[in-house]
Amino acid sequence: MTEKNDNLERWTVSEVLEAMSKPGYPEYIVKAVEQIQLWMKEGLDPSVQSGDPFHADYDRLYYQLDWLRNHVTFLGEDGQGAPSEAIVVSLDPGDQDEAMRMAVDHVAIFSDGECNRVWILSDSWLPGEIFRYRRHLEILKARGVAFHFLLITPEGWTEIPLYGENQGGPLGWQRGATGVTGNEGPKGKEGNK
Repeated sequence: MTEKNDNLERWTVSEVLEAMSKPGYPEYIVKAVEQIQLWMKEGLDPSVQSGDPFHADYDRLYYQLDWLRNHVTFLGEDGQGAPSEAIVVSLDPGDQDEAMRMAVDHVAIFSDGECNRVWILSDSWLPGEIFRYRRHLEILKARGVAFHFLLITPEGWTEIPLYGENQGGPLGWQRGATGVTGNEGPKGKEGNK
């Protein structure tokens, strides 16, 4: 007979349901995505725009995201921040190759083996730019580095798997779980509950 363990946490049904409904992403990533979405919506709002309707104020966005340095290394800027995680914000399809290269270089060359998770936040998905780095991503994954590509629109976002346990197709994307907030988030540091 096993002894009763009185140190077990007690959960109510509502707490369990609430934990299940929240995505498994760190709060700072969700907050950054929401800020980018708000920035996108403001850029599309004719009452807020001044001059060129297709002009995007990237400097304003990066200034608003400066608080992320408390949680991650912000690549493309000065590269300072938390050594175990990095983030790349790529909001121009022409910059996606550079964003992927920057992320791979940071982990493979500049982080001294300290970085174990990279977030790529983008408003576009260009498979050719991503597939070019597939071997790099697989090797770095084998070394314990997780890459997360979040596709963001003004109305929602999801994670696009860059590799999968079941190699079914180029991306290994066999799960049907996508959605506005992505229900299957990464595990680990401030991840799933």
